[in-house]
Amino acid sequence: MAVDAAVVGRPTENPGQLGRWMHSPWPYRALSLTILLGCWQLFGNRFSTSFPLDIARALPHSLPHDVVPAFGDTLKGFGAGYAVSMLVGIPLGLLMARSRVVELALEPYVAALYATPRLALIPLLILWLGINFNMRFAVVVMSGIFPIILNTYLGAKEVDHNLLDAGRAFNANALQSLRTIVVPGSLPYIFAGLRLGMARAFIGIIVAEIETSVLGIGNLISSDVRSLQFADMWVAIISLGVFSIIFTTLLKMLERWSTIPWERKKWRASFWPLRP
Repeated sequence: MAVDAAVVGRPTENPGQLGRWMHSPWPYRALSLTILLGCWQLFGNRFSTSFPLDIARALPHSLPHDVVPAFGDTLKGFGAGYAVSMLVGIPLGLLMARSRVVELALEPYVAALYATPRLALIPLLILWLGINFNMRFAVVVMSGIFPIILNTYLGAKEVDHNLLDAGRAFNANALQSLRTIVVPGSLPYIFAGLRLGMARAFIGIIVAEIETSVLGIGNLISSDVRSLQFADMWVAIISLGVFSIIFTTLLKMLERWSTIPWERKKWRASFWPLRP
């Protein structure tokens, strides 16, 4: 019996919308969140000082009047410090990987400062800079730059040497090899360093605000604890978690766009569906 060639290779069943929905991670995340909130509400009377319903009642007042202004103060120092960490950390890591002299000179300091707890440096930064924006900016840079440097350095060192030899065979100079071979090959390590640097920088600025009672979301959390406003405290903490999830998701999207060529085509097609 003849078989239609157009049918060969096609799946026998179409999963449909329900099948695609079940293969998505969002239903399972929503289910786990529902179970968590339900258990928290049910057993929170014995193990917690606030409940999801208390937090929901505090949300309309606390979020716009307290959390958003305090979060804005925190983001000023975090944004400036993290931008400097990226702009300085990535080139410095690449330079360490490509220059033996720079590597020998800087590697001990980078390794030592990477392992040093940021909490130990806060008193010294307060003496140098005072309790102001400069101190928060310095804490973010000191927390975020060294994971970026170290991961960029490791990624550039792990680039396939056969590709570098091929570049030299085609008379590529150092700058061309860096742009076309080293940087693309190091991107997974660079983005891993950006995520680690973001987490450490965000933790560093929150701890600095709690320890020094400077303006920001950390100071708001500390004030809510002292005044026993635990529902308002949870609103601030949940806001931190939501921001971290959003920022990490954006970094993952940027990593996929940078390292997977067909993702770029999908992105372009979604924004420019009509081509001349």
